[in-house]
Amino acid sequence: MILERRKTLLASDRFIKDISKLPDEVKNNTIILIGPMGTGKSTIAELIVKQIEGISRISLDNKELLRMLYERKSKFRDFKNFEFVLTGTILSSLKRPNVIDFGAGHSIYEDEELRKRMKNMCSEFKNIILLLPSKDKEKSRRILLERRGITSGSQGDRDNWHFLTSPNNYELATNTVYEENRTPDDISKEIIQLVKLKEENKRER
Repeated sequence: MILERRKTLLASDRFIKDISKLPDEVKNNTIILIGPMGTGKSTIAELIVKQIEGISRISLDNKELLRMLYERKSKFRDFKNFEFVLTGTILSSLKRPNVIDFGAGHSIYEDEELRKRMKNMCSEFKNIILLLPSKDKEKSRRILLERRGITSGSQGDRDNWHFLTSPNNYELATNTVYEENRTPDDISKEIIQLVKLKEENKRER
């Protein structure tokens, strides 16, 4: 296990170096969606792709699309090490702007060193959007329970509460978008506008 962690940290050095060399067009226009299970990351990602010409979508939970990477999962004893390497591999190998929806756990790390390095990798990207049902965490929890048909007190409920309260997502996000009383189309348009405003502000400087 110690050797596996050491290899993961060594891989992170390479990821960080490769990400720093990505073209600004990729880092400035890629949109990364993070958030708890059931916040609609996949739906929002699909809507954004339909509205921005030339951008593609990558879902880190798509085992078919990322089959070659998921085939390496059995080599990891600690699943979080695998999630970290999977995420780092995708981010460091981008050739053009993408909409990337992280699985709920891909942005959450209890290991302080992995958490710091994930933050380092993501800091190169200008559009990391945290999707939350509401500004109120307890209300978000209730909305997600209802939305996904999860029983209160179940493992899924505990996982979502962890994702809602963990500082990881809040540290990574460049913007937080709240979904309450809004349609997925409204949310996707807000995210696109946020990206455009950042580009316009950058050009004006």
